[in-house]
Amino acid sequence: MKLLLPGTRRERSARKARAAAAAALRQTYQDLRANEAAFQQAQDRFVVEQLIYEHAALECRCRALLRELRGGETPCRR
Repeated sequence: MKLLLPGTRRERSARKARAAAAAALRQTYQDLRANEAAFQQAQDRFVVEQLIYEHAALECRCRALLRELRGGETPCRR
């Protein structure tokens, strides 16, 4: 039998979502490191351009995941 952590179903669901977001963030950081390594080795202009766009997309994903993990706070408040 599976032991359930104390708390409501909503709390368990929130913990699962947070764990999934943290795992996705770790994977995105690994992808960023791989992208940077590939960028250092790239010689073709087309490949370099692709890696630049991929890097920007990965950074955007990192920011979104960090925002989610911080509780959805907005990047800047006025």
